[in-house]
Amino acid sequence: MSDKARQTHQHQLLAGGRCGLCAERVSRTAILREAACEYCGSTLGFHDHDVLDALESRRLWWRVLGYAMVAFASFVAGAIPMLQVVVQLLALFILHVVVLRRGLVWLSPSRRILARISMKLFGAVIATMALLVNVAIAPLVGASAFILGAVGPALTALYVEGSLVILRRRLRWEAEEQPLKTAEWALPGGVMVALLVVVGSTVGAVAGTLHALSTADIPTVSEIAKTLLELAQ
Repeated sequence: MSDKARQTHQHQLLAGGRCGLCAERVSRTAILREAACEYCGSTLGFHDHDVLDALESRRLWWRVLGYAMVAFASFVAGAIPMLQVVVQLLALFILHVVVLRRGLVWLSPSRRILARISMKLFGAVIATMALLVNVAIAPLVGASAFILGAVGPALTALYVEGSLVILRRRLRWEAEEQPLKTAEWALPGGVMVALLVVVGSTVGAVAGTLHALSTADIPTVSEIAKTLLELAQ
């Protein structure tokens, strides 16, 4: 077995929570901190490789493929008002499971809970933004598919890449044995405030649209028919 193949095999074992040499199950915290294996004494850790990059489901092409699929699905769904919101929610859920979830298990319970809350609130902000965009461009029947085909993957990438930043930082703190920081408690609060602002904007946009429709001088069917008859004479 070549050195590269051996290293790849060791990384696969470590990604599964096992020692890269003896394949015995070990603590993920020990792997993060590059401690010695309690069974064979070898040094655990990815040896200058980022944990997320070493895990197969975190590879860049997974994310790029996901963004491309979201772009296509958003373009197709954009022809039907509000359908793209469903696509956006599915994209956030699927990419969270594929790209982010496995990284959370490397964190301590308290840090994992706070990171998960931060990601969920961040995802709620993204989903609400998608709803706001869909409401705003609903009248643009012809252009909505093209707009949502660009906005959909952009919002998805914003969620995934932003969540990876949150995850990477907490993994580094975990590896350095640092206690919970104020930022870890404050971030969910800040995201909650942002969520309330976005929700308020969405409600305002919907209310404004409904008010504009209710006050608009929209002719009735009989008036339209009468006008057409007058034009025909």
